[in-house]
Amino acid sequence: MKFTEHRDSNIFAVQHYQPGQVKVNGLEFTQSCFITQFTTENNWPCHAITQLTTELLDTLLETKSEVIILGTGDKQVFPEPRLFAYCASKGVGLEVMANDAACRTYNVLTTEDREVVLALIIESLE
Repeated sequence: MKFTEHRDSNIFAVQHYQPGQVKVNGLEFTQSCFITQFTTENNWPCHAITQLTTELLDTLLETKSEVIILGTGDKQVFPEPRLFAYCASKGVGLEVMANDAACRTYNVLTTEDREVVLALIIESLE
């Protein structure tokens, strides 16, 4: 799935997503990662929704974003309810969707200059 070009080339935006790979400003990620408008982390150690913990969410919360968009792979899979409550207790929303929808949503929110972090769970295709 190809995405339209983001207006500001200094902002990290998703250019292309396909199962097992995401392209962000010319950088290709093939493992779980997260991005904000100004940073990328290409080795986020969450390879399945069942591995998501408060410690992994804390890494995302350190970005000081107002919302976490969590892509759970090819299908939307919800984490444990306590993880939603944990984010809410920190004043941050947690939105969960399939990776393609998560990428589109992230791009839209960054064009609105929203503080958002996109975390993608990318399972190995091997």
